Amino acid sequence: MYEFRELAKDVYAFLQPPLVWYSNAGVIVGDKDVIVVDSLANAAMTKNLLSEIRRVTDKPIRFLINTHSHADHVYTNHLFPEATVITTHSGREQTKANLELQGEHSASYAKFFPEFDFSGGRYTVQDMCFRGTFSLYQGAREVRVIELGAGHSESDVVVYLPSEKIAFCGDVFLKGMPPLPLEGHVSQTIAHYKLLESFEAEVYVPGHGEAGTLAHVRVQREQLERQFERARECFQKGMSYDEALRAFAGDVIPLEFQRVVILASYCEFTGRHPETKDPASQSHMSLIQSVADELRVLLGTKEVDKKVAMSR
Repeated sequence: MYEFRELAKDVYAFLQPPLVWYSNAGVIVGDKDVIVVDSLANAAMTKNLLSEIRRVTDKPIRFLINTHSHADHVYTNHLFPEATVITTHSGREQTKANLELQGEHSASYAKFFPEFDFSGGRYTVQDMCFRGTFSLYQGAREVRVIELGAGHSESDVVVYLPSEKIAFCGDVFLKGMPPLPLEGHVSQTIAHYKLLESFEAEVYVPGHGEAGTLAHVRVQREQLERQFERARECFQKGMSYDEALRAFAGDVIPLEFQRVVILASYCEFTGRHPETKDPASQSHMSLIQSVADELRVLLGTKEVDKKVAMSR
């Protein structure tokens, strides 16, 4: 079941179960209008989000900020017709490319995630893009929008409220999930965590999972650093990617979660996707599917399925 939680006066987080495709959103209500951070993966989820927004305000939604181009953060942009949709230049280019391959993406989602309902979702190219940092103002409140660069995605974005000390982190920070540096830039993802830590915010809203604190962000960054250094040791010993996978097997952290970091590390070390016989490492979708399956196991299938059914 989702939760619409007030974090500070007129600032809310729409929180869903910590699962792949069940992402979070942010809502910032100003004197004249509303800013939303990220759309969701299907129409039913977005209907719930819009219903909660209308429960607290009738002000127009003026801006929708996409933290990156992955479907669970942009797939219902079209359900915010009044809003100007904003993302980074790289994020807009990637969304545009995804739109051109909509049919292939839809087929891939249906193949790898048949249990999830993507109804009412589709790619829509953003209206505006930016590089660097800019701020929106709702009266005295600053809404700072920061491009972090490649890490989890092609160009991650964090939305920070300096006065309230609240950060909407997209998928750079994932509470209850492993770090997912999917674009092969582990060192840059670590740098993103350090920037988040420098805010010393009171609340960090992740792209998936419960809201966290500075301590939660630090713990996840330290975990990623340890994984990265261990992967580097394997690489420097001349171990192949598949040999590194076997070396990580049996750790406390399930291999499904380790795989993403090892793969991204080897991509960073060599500048290319490593040769591998591991089926889960051979495509982006199979990689995410393995993470999704492990999350269901960890959270308990029956309980997760109950939450998922209630959120539709």
